[in-house]
Amino acid sequence: MSDERQGAERPIWNLRELVGDLADEIPQPPPGGTRPQGPAPASAATGAAIRTSSAGASEPSERDEPSERDEPSERDEPLDRAAFGGLPVVPVDPTTAPEHAPWGPFGPPTGDPQRPAGAALRKAAGLVLVVLLLLVGTAYGAYRLDPGAADGSTYDGPGSSPDPYSAPVAPGGGPFPSAEGSLDTGIPTTTPAPEDPEAAALTELSRLHEQDLPTISLDGRYVAQLASKSVGIVDPEQWAANGSHTFYATDILAEHQQLRTEFGGEARVILLLSTDYGRQQLYEGKPLWLTFAVVPAESKDGVDAWCRAQFAQLNGAELENRCVARRLRPPGT
Repeated sequence: MSDERQGAERPIWNLRELVGDLADEIPQPPPGGTRPQGPAPASAATGAAIRTSSAGASEPSERDEPSERDEPSERDEPLDRAAFGGLPVVPVDPTTAPEHAPWGPFGPPTGDPQRPAGAALRKAAGLVLVVLLLLVGTAYGAYRLDPGAADGSTYDGPGSSPDPYSAPVAPGGGPFPSAEGSLDTGIPTTTPAPEDPEAAALTELSRLHEQDLPTISLDGRYVAQLASKSVGIVDPEQWAANGSHTFYATDILAEHQQLRTEFGGEARVILLLSTDYGRQQLYEGKPLWLTFAVVPAESKDGVDAWCRAQFAQLNGAELENRCVARRLRPPGT
């Protein structure tokens, strides 16, 4: 046997060398290598009991068979309180013990099983309420648009909305008259084109001629001729409204009305045609519209004096172009 083996078999330390004579007072285990039985520490006894219960739970035995425990056995003896730290221990009967719940991962609580059903009912009730509100709103809107649609009738009361596609009806039942005074039947009418100014001027000249001709006696008296023109005539001494020397019906009418206004206080101004008296003269195949001033003087010299007084700034040919004496004889003489 080597020194290393002998050193391994010898104790690491010698108790007597450490404590001296005090080693005689330390209790020694009896021969056989077992210690005297005594109360075990609470922690050690508790650990032993836990290990014993764990071992018993892992290995099936006859105690797991409740049906075979008809008589108490020697193993059914009271538990030692010291093994559990001095606390009272109540034996558990496997026949009445609750079932062991298996260990598993923690999860969220399931809660009241009736709660999901209540939430579903509340959701369904909310949907039904929304549908009812939509139906009521739609019915109310339809009633506002057509109050008679609910009973299939039409409402013709004072508050009924007019139909924009129908013609307006007067209180008596007929259509309203239009602005021009005719009845509006809903059929579009064609607006007449405006009348031609030349035609309108000719119409007015004819009216004045028919008005003035009966007022004068064609007995050979002298009158002052103030204007003499036909439609389309050219007068180099005067200007027409269009800036030219060509005169049309509108120019002739405007000139006559201006002379009628200017000399109406001095004499009576009338409108005649060149075919109304004397030789019934024509100019380029057309009668002339003549403006005469019936002055108080009946002789030719008296009419010439009146013309000189009215146009004092003119003389000679210019005066004769504006005012000249004419004799009204019966037609054809």
